[in-house]
Amino acid sequence: MKRSVSGFALVTAIFLLVVLAALGVFMVTLSGTHQAAPRHSILATRVYFGAKAGLDWGIHQAIAVNNCALSPATTTTIFPLTGTGLTGVSATVTCTSTAHTEGTVYRITSTAVSGTFGTLDYAQRQMEATVSNIP
Repeated sequence: MKRSVSGFALVTAIFLLVVLAALGVFMVTLSGTHQAAPRHSILATRVYFGAKAGLDWGIHQAIAVNNCALSPATTTTIFPLTGTGLTGVSATVTCTSTAHTEGTVYRITSTAVSGTFGTLDYAQRQMEATVSNIP
């Protein structure tokens, strides 16, 4: 009788060790997820404001400076953003213009990128606007 009882205790001990090890792995994974979530949120916000800055710059170039190519043409400008909090973010601004008898319609697309594609630190955001200098 003593042998069957001691064998049962060994099986129970191994089962408890496996369950505790699985619980430990789960907690470590969960901890890593909680640490990564705020980092990704901040990265997404930085890229959003990078795309917004590129879009604002493109609108200014098209309307105020009239530096978008004339109809029908497309110009693309790529530049790194250097403002506070935008380090590592680059924006690609594309402006397409179409001339009409009343004025010009501009379609501006801004794409901001941070990090390397395929890595955890990669984020991209794209914004578009259509503006016109028609009175």
